[in-house]
Amino acid sequence: MTRIAVDLVGEGLPSGPLLEALPSALGADPHLVLTLVTSGDTVRDDLARLGIVPGERVLLATAARSVSAGPEALREVRARRDSGVRVAARLVRDGHADAMVSTAPAEAVVASAQFTYGLLPGATRATLASIVGGANAPVVLCDAGATVDVTADELAQFAVAGSAYAAVRFAVNAPRVGLLTARPALPDTLRRAADELLRSLDLHYVGPLTADRLLAPSWTGEPGDGQKIDHRRGVDVAVTDGFTGDVLMSVIRGMRWWESHRGTGHLSRAGLDPGWGTLEDPDVRGGTIVLGVDGVAVHAERAPDEAGDSQAVGLLAALRAASVAVHADLASRTRAAMAILVARRRALAGLVG
Repeated sequence: MTRIAVDLVGEGLPSGPLLEALPSALGADPHLVLTLVTSGDTVRDDLARLGIVPGERVLLATAARSVSAGPEALREVRARRDSGVRVAARLVRDGHADAMVSTAPAEAVVASAQFTYGLLPGATRATLASIVGGANAPVVLCDAGATVDVTADELAQFAVAGSAYAAVRFAVNAPRVGLLTARPALPDTLRRAADELLRSLDLHYVGPLTADRLLAPSWTGEPGDGQKIDHRRGVDVAVTDGFTGDVLMSVIRGMRWWESHRGTGHLSRAGLDPGWGTLEDPDVRGGTIVLGVDGVAVHAERAPDEAGDSQAVGLLAALRAASVAVHADLASRTRAAMAILVARRRALAGLVG
């Protein structure tokens, strides 16, 4: 049985479109149990319309407040114990759920997870990880928008946590880790230090990675002409600071918008991977997981101008990410992996044992 608390209150948008995902989610996993955190009883009517009766597999919990996006989100998370994201996180902390999925702003989900679950030993900051790229060559982008002003040690933390997540999501023993950077002519002190530290860790670190490689097509030849896969990206994890990661995610979303409004084929003729701009990978707007915390928390992105089916796809992606993390005991795996970095810190400090 996998128990997931789903914060539908989020930032106060209507929850009706999200509920459309529930029949598919419940049908795909007969062992899935959802606790829906909502702001009132009207959800019962919406569930009845979908043929869902609250009971053994769908439970209800109430939250009084939403959390607005923006600079005040962190303060609101700390001040409002009755916000949807805080209620969902407490359900996990208190043993009533195995994971939470929230439609609150990403910064609120990160803050609530770090505040309620606590950080794993060795972690100093939580990070967001999104799976981007087409189905043929997916990549974990970490950090995807949780941090700014990071240190080399924190980039190493993101690499360790992202590698643990990639091993779970992609079923690979030694995920390849790359450090997202500019071209060699534009080095900076932070990434030079991070590169040196990453090379000293027990990771499959392949070195610096530029964004053009990350966004490159994942096949050789013209699209439609056999589409031979060559995995030229060469990484399973792309590590960066949250500011850069957030900018990159915005570019990807813009590419998706362009593709949906201009028709298929335009991006591929421009030399970009069409997998970025289609529904092939719903993780682009759902399923962004918080790493570095002692529990499972996933952000399900939604936008008020998205169609209901698109919002449902995003929630399904988030539920999938949460379920995979629970089944693989991701928090424990990450805790063990972080011990590598802790040992390296001690060695650099001249400590023994």
